[in-house]
Amino acid sequence: MHKHPAHGCGCYKERQSRWVEPSILFLLMEKPCHGYELMSALPELGFINGPADPGAVYRTLRHLEKAGLVASAWDTSHPGAAKRLYTITAAGKRHLGLWAESLRRRWTNLGAFIKKLDQAVAQKT
Repeated sequence: MHKHPAHGCGCYKERQSRWVEPSILFLLMEKPCHGYELMSALPELGFINGPADPGAVYRTLRHLEKAGLVASAWDTSHPGAAKRLYTITAAGKRHLGLWAESLRRRWTNLGAFIKKLDQAVAQKT
């Protein structure tokens, strides 16, 4: 078991990959992006520590494109090699809405659970 050095438990170690999909969709809602731009912006959302894993980002982009949630085209408007420019589709926007609904439900459930935890801890001390 990996332990968070400051807390002595594994509770701070979660699978960061679960946040890549909604984070990418969110970033693409703001503007079309190249893969490198997405990798640079992902840590700013606060769900991953350190740099984004390029493999996870590009696997997720391929999955999202195959599912029709994002589209890509070669961008040749800049000097140098062409890069893929990713955009969110209408289906991707609807899918992101489902993520938001799920996260709101999770937020409510987490809030209720934390309240119960706080009460239980207070009773034991």
